[in-house]
Amino acid sequence: MPVESDTPSTGPWGWVGVWVREEKFWRDIGARVLAGVVTAAIVYAGALLLGYLHTPEIGAGLLLGLGVFACGSLVAGSVALLNGSRSRRRAGRGIGTRIALAILLLLAAGAIAVGVVSDVFLA
Repeated sequence: MPVESDTPSTGPWGWVGVWVREEKFWRDIGARVLAGVVTAAIVYAGALLLGYLHTPEIGAGLLLGLGVFACGSLVAGSVALLNGSRSRRRAGRGIGTRIALAILLLLAAGAIAVGVVSDVFLA
């Protein structure tokens, strides 16, 4: 005796129609496209920075942009550490390690800034 079901049987083209109407299908497509774009960008940036692609203008611009981003991130991290140390001082906890780490981050940001500026003016 055949089993009765509520869903009608569809052919292969009917499956495609069902998939296209589902939100999960489009979410999966979007996630995979985004993952592919991010992977391609990382591989492209790595190939430029390692010299496998010979476009010095793009590689230099990418390296300068990366230096500016790194410098800004280090300064932002240092500011966040110093802001957190104020609340820790009010709570009676030690802040020496946070201040030392903030100073190291600022020194690293300064070194990167010097490298970026010298690359811009000496290149």
